[in-house]
Amino acid sequence: MTRSATIALVLTGVTLTVGATACGGESSSANDQTTTEAAATESVTTSEAGGSASGTLKGETGPGFTIEVSQDGKDAETVKAGTYTLEVEDKSAMHNFHLIGPGVDQEVTDVPFVGEKSVTVTLQKGTYTYQCDPHAASGMKGTFTVT
Repeated sequence: MTRSATIALVLTGVTLTVGATACGGESSSANDQTTTEAAATESVTTSEAGGSASGTLKGETGPGFTIEVSQDGKDAETVKAGTYTLEVEDKSAMHNFHLIGPGVDQEVTDVPFVGEKSVTVTLQKGTYTYQCDPHAASGMKGTFTVT
């Protein structure tokens, strides 16, 4: 077997192992890696509107094919207009967290990021969609209304 064929086989095996683990496999080394990467937290400000946040929203994506936004421990279905800190926990290298709505088009985490990020967003009246871009077509998305 040629050297390039051997390298290709090894890379294919690694890719399949990582993909299986990212889809919810229970590998202790995968869990250790997630824990280590989750320690890296980044703050990004997306609002030009100065002023303090009127609350906190929590976003979560992965490790399976779930995505959600909550406020005060409950699913965020209706949120009052204002400026919020959106704290996102991305638990999978195969997902991202993207918030879209009036005045906001913010990809908070991207593929392959795993960990936590916080952004400041100013929410106006209307409907907002949060989604994993690679899996939105298969239903990995949700909405909430801002009043």
